[in-house]
Formats: sequence, C-alpha cells, structure tokens
Amino acid sequence: MLRNLNPSDIDHLKKELKEIEVAPQGIDIMLPKSDFYVFKTDKLNSHAAILLKEKMLDINGECAIAEEAVTNSNNEYATILMSTRAQFDKLVKELNTENYPKLDFLTEELKNFFASLDVDCLKIRDLTLQLDKQTLVMGILNVTPDSFSDGGQFDSTQQAVSKALEMEKQGAGIIDIGGESTRPGAEPVSQEEELERVIPVIKGIRQQSDVYISIDTYKSKVAQAALEAGADIVNDISGLNFDSYMADVVAKHDATLVVMHIKGTPRNMQNDPQYENIFDEILEYLDNSIQKARKAGIDKDKIIVDPGIGFGKKWEDNYLILSHLKEFKSSGQPLLIGPSRKSFLGKLLNRPVDERLEGTLAAVTAGIMNGADIVRVHDVSQVVQAVQVADKITGKK
Repeated sequence: MLRNLNPSDIDHLKKELKEIEVAPQGIDIMLPKSDFYVFKTDKLNSHAAILLKEKMLDINGECAIAEEAVTNSNNEYATILMSTRAQFDKLVKELNTENYPKLDFLTEELKNFFASLDVDCLKIRDLTLQLDKQTLVMGILNVTPDSFSDGGQFDSTQQAVSKALEMEKQGAGIIDIGGESTRPGAEPVSQEEELERVIPVIKGIRQQSDVYISIDTYKSKVAQAALEAGADIVNDISGLNFDSYMADVVAKHDATLVVMHIKGTPRNMQNDPQYENIFDEILEYLDNSIQKARKAGIDKDKIIVDPGIGFGKKWEDNYLILSHLKEFKSSGQPLLIGPSRKSFLGKLLNRPVDERLEGTLAAVTAGIMNGADIVRVHDVSQVVQAVQVADKITGKK
C-alpha cells in the first residue's frame, strides 16, 4: 500500500519519521527537504532575473521567467521560485557570501519569511498571545443606525455594553466597536458624531470588563480618544491611508493595529473593482501599510493584516481570497478575516443578511484551515464552536 503524506504538515511528517525509527539527526536533515515553497518576486531587470535562475538551478531548485528574458535586456520580468526550504536556506547563504546588490531584497525577504514561520504571536497591551494555540474571535459591535447587518440594534450605550459583555461570555476575545458604517455606498459621518457613539460604550465596557477592545475607525482623533478611554486595538479599514496621523497615534499609545486592504472608499469601493493580479495588489498595499506602521514606531508583533473581504472586491474575488489565504501569510504578520454575513455569501446562497449564518461558518472554517489567526464575526456563540472544531483539525494546541 502506498500512502500519500502531506509535506506541508511538518509535525505529522516528523511523527511518521519517528514511527519508522529514523535517527533524530536524520529527521533534522530530511524534514527541510520535504518542506516545499513557491514564491513570486516583483519584476527584475533581465540580468538579475537570469542570474536568479542560474542560482536556483545551482541549488537544484526551479526559477520560472518569461521566455523572452534571455533575448530582451530592456524589459523587467517577474519570476516564480520553486524549491524546498533547505534549498532556499542554501540560496540565502550563497547570496550572502557573494555580492549581488540587485538580489539583496530577496535575501532579506526569504530570511524574514522563514523566521516568521517560527513565530506565531501577537502582543496586546503587555501580554503576548500565542496564535498557534487558539484562533481569536473578534465580536462585531456596531453602534450605528445604518450598518449592513446590525445597524440600529444597539442605539443606547446600555444596550451596546450589554451586547459586548454577552459576546465576551460567549467566547469573544476582542470586541470591535464601530461608530461609522463602512458598508458599500455608506456616507461618512462627522468625527464628533462618531465620538459620541463609541466613547461612552468603550468606557462602559471597560468599567465592567477587561476584555480586549478594538476601535473600528480610520480617523486618528477618534482612535486617540478611544485609546484614552480604554481601547487596546485600532482597526483601520484604510491600512493607514485615509489619515496621515493614524500611525503616530497608535505608536504613541503603544496600541495594537489592524491594517486592512480596501480599493477605493466605502462610498465607491464596489463600483466595478478591477485587478490585474488581486494577490499582488493586496500584498503590495498591505506591505506599504506595514512599512508606514514600522516607520512610525509600531512594533512588528503589534501589527495584524486583513485582506479586506468585501471591501473593493467582486463577489467572486472573496472566494478566491479565502481559498488562497495562505499567500497573505507571506507578510509575516497575524492574519484577520471578516467574512461575517457579507454579500458574497448572499450572492452564492441567495440568502438575506439575517440568513447567512451557515455560509459564515463555512467561510470562517475555510479561513482557519487556510491560515486565519483572527475571525471578525457577528454570531459569536456559533462561530466559537466552529473555531474549536477547526482549531482541533488544524492541530492548534
């Protein structure tokens, strides 16, 4: 009988090697050779692309480049690299030993990527959370009259605080409070109105609970007031692109930050969004957001990335993102997804907003199986149960 083992499940493969009594030193040598990766680079000039192909062949790896790169030295070409971790480690050593300035970026990014595989943690306040042990559930609390799903349900501070405490009891580790609807076509509200909606709720929760609180805003003054009132996290749908002061505010308060991808603004983001390559564009956007955050002084272990399901995407794009979610792990940051009750589920299932629980559970489970660390949802009680099962399947401890 021939059995197909999954080379990406390193823990299980190590267990299998031990069961057939391979020597420990042999396991250490062999495991990196089974760990296979495929990377896509930005465009390089033809000389650097050809040089990279030669170096990959030297280590018995593969480098795919355009056929015309050999004969046309005037253009730039993206490459796709295919090799085991052991071979990529060898490539990094060789590039470090020799002087190839045009490939310096590759050396650094490969080192950072593989280093990030061994670190799966997030800092909130002065605590370090081990995301390899449990997927975090972020409960949505919209104190707005016009949010697409729960708008107008929590008009009073007392109602909102009670809902937050209920979600905490159900298993939410984070409560995400929003005072401005960011549904497609939504009109912005004034800073003053947003503050009036969210600050009393944050203070009310904080008086009764130590749960982590996130403020869902792209306005730096709202974020500052929320952090001063007791919030721990800023969830910026613009990825630091709508307000130039946001990164400094987060850094000043030593807060945790979520940077999300959006194409356009909530008002126009669903007006026929187009992508040449959706993964390249989202990753570039998120990388720029991470660089802004790091430049402002925000620690790397306090940054979360969100590909922005439903924010400037065609409905089919959201399924593509969920199915290839692992690609966003190349950012080296914890990964958040927010599929809850969104229209891409309704489009497929032909269900209104309040009948999308089953679709949400499926999307959340698929997201966790594909690398999500945090899930942002409305239906906390039901999602927590799905998360427990998905975490067990994926081997979270």
